[in-house]
Amino acid sequence: MSFQNKRIEALGGVTNVDNRVGYACKKGLKPESPNQDDFFVIGIDELGMFGVFDGHGPFGHDVSSFCHDALPGLLIKDEEFYTDPVAAFTRAFRDTHLLCEQASAKGKFDCSLSGTTATVVMTRDETIYCAWVGDSRAVIATTNADGEVVAEDLSRDHKPEREEEKTRIRARGGQVRKLEGDIPYRVFLKGKLYPGLAMSRSLGDSIGVSAGVTYEPEIKIRKIDRARDRFVVLCSDGVWEFISSQAAVDILNRYSVGEVQRAAEALAQEAWKRWIQEEGNVVDDITVIVAWLGEESKDRRGKESSRESL
Repeated sequence: MSFQNKRIEALGGVTNVDNRVGYACKKGLKPESPNQDDFFVIGIDELGMFGVFDGHGPFGHDVSSFCHDALPGLLIKDEEFYTDPVAAFTRAFRDTHLLCEQASAKGKFDCSLSGTTATVVMTRDETIYCAWVGDSRAVIATTNADGEVVAEDLSRDHKPEREEEKTRIRARGGQVRKLEGDIPYRVFLKGKLYPGLAMSRSLGDSIGVSAGVTYEPEIKIRKIDRARDRFVVLCSDGVWEFISSQAAVDILNRYSVGEVQRAAEALAQEAWKRWIQEEGNVVDDITVIVAWLGEESKDRRGKESSRESL
């Protein structure tokens, strides 16, 4: 497979993070298109921060690359980063979008019909924060009362047909409709056939903003239960197109913390295989980040899981 792997982005001392994090960022089977996905992994002391970006449109790769560079720095430098993370996340997403528009105005790229998803997960002080726009889903694997490892979605995909999203889009002069022969609902300017976005929130997409698409993130805060919570996984929709949240957790749960890199690669490979099975010679770009949260189970069958491959 002609995968184009993207580099890991790490800031600060990552000794407490990098051996508990696995990642994969693979170019899909789209010969004329670059890899439009991007990601970062950051560790500063006991803080972990992970981000996935999935670009779309003719300059989607430029927008995702720009935003993945800009957003974490804006967030970390925010004066309320430690005292009010929700406000800091909201400003960082807004300012990343505004910087993207400024770069577009200077001719670095064109974000009028190009943009990116952005999903950022931060673990700090036994708390997990998830802020996102778009459909790069974040999922936490946790153990229920029956001892089963189950998927719990941290994010909800920003689709135009969600009632609250549709209401905002219509209030701002946009339309949500499905074209004949098309599958997803899309966002259009009233009476126009563009921008045709299949998501209701993103960074960039300046024409989409005028149709009600917003860069304001949805934010979820959740306490971490180290005894029950096993790991968090963030993926672009190249994974979620044909793999459910629970199926992804089931695949990853075959591996222990010491095999977290192999686990991430296995999920990426399974996503690739599902695309080939469903679509033939078309595969979307695929990004996976897996961050271990819980203590490794003593009864983990490490030798057995290390023999498993997808």
